[in-house]
Amino acid sequence: MHIPSLLAKKRDGHALEQAEIEWFIQNLNQIPNEQIGAFLMACQINGLNAKETTDLTRAMLEQGDRLPQQTTAIDKHSTGGVGDKMSLILAPALRACGAVVPMLAGRGLAHTGGTIDKLESIPGFNTGLTIEEMNDNPCFISRQTAEIAPTDSILYAIRDVTATVPCIGLITASILSKKAAEGIQSLVLDVKFGRAAFMQHSEEARKLAQSMVRVGTELGIEVKAQITQMDHPIGRLLGNSHEIAESIDCLKGIGPQDTMELVHAQANALGFDIAEVISNGSALNEFKAMLVRQGVDSIVAQELVENPWSVLQRAPQQYTLQAEKSGYIADLDALAIGQVLCEAGAGRSVQGQDIDHGVGIEIHKHIGSEVQDGDIVLTLDGPFGIDMQLVQRLKNSITISDYQVGINSRILETVTISDCPTT
Repeated sequence: MHIPSLLAKKRDGHALEQAEIEWFIQNLNQIPNEQIGAFLMACQINGLNAKETTDLTRAMLEQGDRLPQQTTAIDKHSTGGVGDKMSLILAPALRACGAVVPMLAGRGLAHTGGTIDKLESIPGFNTGLTIEEMNDNPCFISRQTAEIAPTDSILYAIRDVTATVPCIGLITASILSKKAAEGIQSLVLDVKFGRAAFMQHSEEARKLAQSMVRVGTELGIEVKAQITQMDHPIGRLLGNSHEIAESIDCLKGIGPQDTMELVHAQANALGFDIAEVISNGSALNEFKAMLVRQGVDSIVAQELVENPWSVLQRAPQQYTLQAEKSGYIADLDALAIGQVLCEAGAGRSVQGQDIDHGVGIEIHKHIGSEVQDGDIVLTLDGPFGIDMQLVQRLKNSITISDYQVGINSRILETVTISDCPTT
């Protein structure tokens, strides 16, 4: 097949045939990155229709191995946000309820953090499990490997650096090809919208949710999607090590309310109430057990849950951002905060770039909090000699008003297959 002709067809807005999509994915390892990037950009600009999206998802799924189907296997996936650490909490909590949780996760995309990057801040944690290591493992979080969803790994990395992350068809195929390979029966999706999400508006998020619910159903998975707001950061701690520390707090029952609202809602969508397993400590024990199964020394795992900062990295310099007048916190711009984190070292701007797991932010005052002039609102843990323009941008992310703003649920609506268009 002539690749430039295929690219030109998609560039000009024509739908690709199933055979064309299958050929492209089957030969992805031999196609130069610039042509893959051109394909992704054509998809970003012209979109993928429902059939193209399903064909792409199936083609990506069929390129890798799959875990055996298990009737108790369930999973969760988020489209990405700033401070989104729910997978780290939900997986062990669901396991403590008796579910099997085979979770394939990804690295950070653009300004959003990745579950795999966060877990790699834990010394010894192996995020590259083999099929053999995944089999009979009741709860794990691993990345794509050469065995499972290998083509998605290629596309995922190139999307990150070619501004082609927000395409509904590409997001659907990326997520569902991995999830279908896990052998799961049920899946809950957290589809975010807002300035710090890849879907800026709720209508875009709804279309993405419907796309993923439809494709997942076609692949034999029971799928629900929750559409959630992503204008403000989630939780108190942001960054790789920082979010591990906060996840441990959540598993101890002392996590931030906004984080736990989402965790409980996702568990409920899968048919589980996780309140008891968090309160009695069994969810935290499952977290430790998962760490040990994935290579963390048992003593390190115990130290981590007892005192996270005795194990985790924390950047050496603290930069404090103070309120410049008295009033109420009206806004914390999650996009600006996520971009600063990324540029300070917690994320990547080019494919394969190393990240600093110790870079992070602590939020001292949340939306609606009253502040006095001089109160600390944010603390940035960063490297020595940081570009002070980043600190200024972080300061600009804070808005203080004279009036207290209301705090609403982040969850807008739930989408099931009955909510999806038939065409």
